[in-house]
Amino acid sequence: MKKLSAFIIVLLIILIASLVFVLQNNSVVVALKFFGWSFPSVSVGLLTLIMFFAGFIVMWLISLMIYIGNASRHRKEVKERDALIKKLEEEKDKAKKECEEKIKKLEEKLKGLEGVRKQTTQKEAEETPIEEKTKEPSPEKDTTEEKPKRRGLFRRK
Repeated sequence: MKKLSAFIIVLLIILIASLVFVLQNNSVVVALKFFGWSFPSVSVGLLTLIMFFAGFIVMWLISLMIYIGNASRHRKEVKERDALIKKLEEEKDKAKKECEEKIKKLEEKLKGLEGVRKQTTQKEAEETPIEEKTKEPSPEKDTTEEKPKRRGLFRRK
């Protein structure tokens, strides 16, 4: 928006300068020849105004063509990025499904292993004699042993 404002200000300054030139040189008449056409008496001020507006229209058309080129290039880039995003999302969904399937398989294996562990613990429990089952665990030893006092160089005995 700032670029457009600056462009309009510059355009207005040039237009004002052109109008001043036209008003000052309105009385000067010249003969004009252009591609076989000839105009015997044309005011320099009128000629300047015609050239100014012709230049304005030509520059507007050039700017329009550049804008259309940039817009089409931008649309093409957006389409390419959208296609890439879609491809990456599909890959992500595929990887997610694969991970979910692997998790299900691992959970099934885990359930099977838990069943095997329960069976082995039951067999071990059946194989151990009854006396060992009823045997009470021995009381734990007191782990807080007295530490011997250290004797330093400057300590009294």
